[in-house]
Amino acid sequence: MKKSYWKILLTLVVLALLAIVGMRLIAAKKAKEAAIPPAKTYALVVPSAVAEEREFELTLPYLAEVQSDSDTTIASKVTARVLMIKPTGTQVHRGEVIAQLDASDLQAKREALRLKIGEIENQIRAKQSDLSALRKTHARNAKLLAIQAISQDKFDTEAARIDALRANIAALQSNIASLRQNIREVEDTLSYTRVVAPMDGIISNTEVSEGGTATAGHPLLTIAGGSTRRLMVRVPHEQHPTQLIWGERRCDLVPLNSTFHGLDEYSCTLETDVPAGNRVEVSLVVFSGKALFIPHDGVLSANGRHEVLVLKGDHATARPITLLHEGVEGYAVKGIEPGERYLVAKPDILLQAKAGVQIVTPRK
Repeated sequence: MKKSYWKILLTLVVLALLAIVGMRLIAAKKAKEAAIPPAKTYALVVPSAVAEEREFELTLPYLAEVQSDSDTTIASKVTARVLMIKPTGTQVHRGEVIAQLDASDLQAKREALRLKIGEIENQIRAKQSDLSALRKTHARNAKLLAIQAISQDKFDTEAARIDALRANIAALQSNIASLRQNIREVEDTLSYTRVVAPMDGIISNTEVSEGGTATAGHPLLTIAGGSTRRLMVRVPHEQHPTQLIWGERRCDLVPLNSTFHGLDEYSCTLETDVPAGNRVEVSLVVFSGKALFIPHDGVLSANGRHEVLVLKGDHATARPITLLHEGVEGYAVKGIEPGERYLVAKPDILLQAKAGVQIVTPRK
């Protein structure tokens, strides 16, 4: 019993000593950590600019369609095989033959109509001969009827035959007139098998190749005349471009007061040899005037909200702004006063500045 008592007491003493040693070690660790100087923070170096109101223009890239009011598309008036057609890119002159269609069927039809007229004319001559002989006979019988040498019935029958021959001849003559009208129509159609250029120009597009079939009412080719072209652009309704820039050239845009798939149409006129139907890269002037200009890197945008980070001392404050116009060069804005300095950096840097990081900015 006595032995067990001393064993328990010894255990308690050891545990107490361990606890004391542990507490002293923890206190020494805390004192050591407290003696470590705090980590040094560094300011964020961010470029800045001063808001100023000035004259500038904003542009947006677009594709313009080249059109021409002087271009002429020539359609075939007949369905026929194409014997000859000028290829695309050929320079042609007014009155020059640019396509020749097969006219053999129309020529055969015209010859058949002429032969038919000849047959009918032979019939008319034969009937006119019969009519002439019958009239002479009828005149003699009129004298005989006067002395009652022939019957009235025979005389009346001859008169009826004369009237029938006259009507028959008139019908045949009417038939000839109709056939001659058909010939004129065939000859008019034949004139369309020889296609000539209506103006000087360049063949910009050939729809049918030699040996192919031209279909009545369908295009044969297109001639581009002159060097004046219209550049057509289609833009959303909220944009109102005033000028088009193509390379070093500019032209004023004219609103056409029309839409295409919900897009407003504008056009301007330039001298160029680019064929109609092509698309060219242009820039549209969407703003030109005096306003506050902010570059793209000066605006922090998120969830439809736009802000600039206005510099106050060594910290920046977010300021809501309104974008009046936008282009590849930057923005025309309101919401910041001229003379205020704002930060210009990528969005991740601006977000750090907005969070309150100390700012150092080179002064310009």
